[in-house]
Amino acid sequence: MFRKVIEVISRSRVFLVTAHINLEGDALGSELAMFGLLRKIKKRVFVYNDDITPPIYKFLPYVSVINNDLHKEEFDVALVLDCSDSSRTGKVKDVLSKADCIVNIDHHISNTFFGDINWVDPKASSAAEMIYRLCKEFKIMNKDIALCLYTGIFTDTGNFTYANTTPYVHRIVSELTKYSISPHIVYENIHSSCRIDDLKFIGSIIHSLKVDQNNKVCWAIIKNWPKMDFDITEVIFSIMKFLKDIEVFILFKKIENRKIRVNFRSRAKVDVDKVAKFFGGGGHKRASGTTIEDSLEAVEKKVISFVRRYTNGKVRINKGRNNSGK
Repeated sequence: MFRKVIEVISRSRVFLVTAHINLEGDALGSELAMFGLLRKIKKRVFVYNDDITPPIYKFLPYVSVINNDLHKEEFDVALVLDCSDSSRTGKVKDVLSKADCIVNIDHHISNTFFGDINWVDPKASSAAEMIYRLCKEFKIMNKDIALCLYTGIFTDTGNFTYANTTPYVHRIVSELTKYSISPHIVYENIHSSCRIDDLKFIGSIIHSLKVDQNNKVCWAIIKNWPKMDFDITEVIFSIMKFLKDIEVFILFKKIENRKIRVNFRSRAKVDVDKVAKFFGGGGHKRASGTTIEDSLEAVEKKVISFVRRYTNGKVRINKGRNNSGK
């Protein structure tokens, strides 16, 4: 499929580039690097997202080209990046059918292969790693593209701490940093954004952590998920992971009345993508998520009950829907 992506990029003229809702570093870094690549090879490019770009990513090159309003532009190819399902593009999904070809470039194991061309590589650390391969093929790289790719890989490898931080990832990063990237600036833009009230809120969540009797599952309930300039989900998980012996970490976030966002993280033993799929979501083996419509109490009860049985080997998971993400 990699060769087919190269072919369609080479022969086409006008592109729509988009990524998933709930924008983070890999989605933004990938699509902006793709924008830089396409412009370098003299293509016309429109970048559209459902969501507004989080302020912490405003340091990224090309970020001003992103639009949130869909006009009447016509395009040959829609490049959908870092999306397990086309529904994850939000309102952008409504215009994907205008393209002669939808190219699905993703690394989620839960991908639904919704494109006309599906380049899906669950072994890749990130969508940014995959866009790096395209840049290498076209022999295109500069400081701006390198910074976008570095940010995407940095984000989706958990600052190079997750199991997807392979030797190949380190080789890519070694090459990208030759373009005068300052890793500490990327880190500070993404992670040094908390105010004192944010830290107090995180502290209240940590204070209320629950652990099951077998000491394998740890979770937190957030009844009022705040609107912030950045997503504190990974900050909370990083603190939870200091706990010894815990295998699965879960956050229950009430985002609307009877609408609960559930995020899963795990260590080496438990495949939380399968857990998320059981509840209509998906993602990665070590990081996944889903949204469930029910009361917070009911969602907590059924998810924790299921995860306990699954981690103890008392339940097998059949193939389920996979229309969500981490």
